[in-house]
Amino acid sequence: MRVRYLGAPDAPPDPLDGRYHFTPGREYVVLELHVRSDGSSSLRIEHSPHELAGLYSGKFFEQVSDVIPSEWSVEIYRRGGLSMGPKEWIAGDFWERMMERDPEAEAAYEVTRDAILAEESAA
Repeated sequence: MRVRYLGAPDAPPDPLDGRYHFTPGREYVVLELHVRSDGSSSLRIEHSPHELAGLYSGKFFEQVSDVIPSEWSVEIYRRGGLSMGPKEWIAGDFWERMMERDPEAEAAYEVTRDAILAEESAA
């Protein structure tokens, strides 16, 4: 799944809007997608291979590719909302381990990220 960053020119600065990392008009690969029960969405996008992939508000992006990576799984939550992404990433403590720089989590992230990027490039 690929999106284009639209920017957030009229909104007050907020790290969730992506303005600190993304260029308006440029396309990015979505690594993970979360939709809350209120309908708002967050996209996990890697803005730098040297930093943890962040979650950014979906309202500042438009979808340009509808290819769903084969690595993705879906988790539907009892209280509403859902997550789509690699099963290991959307269940358990994966992102906490990534923030702690756990070598196993980082290695698993790199393998899965590379598979998603390769699949998107082939589409």
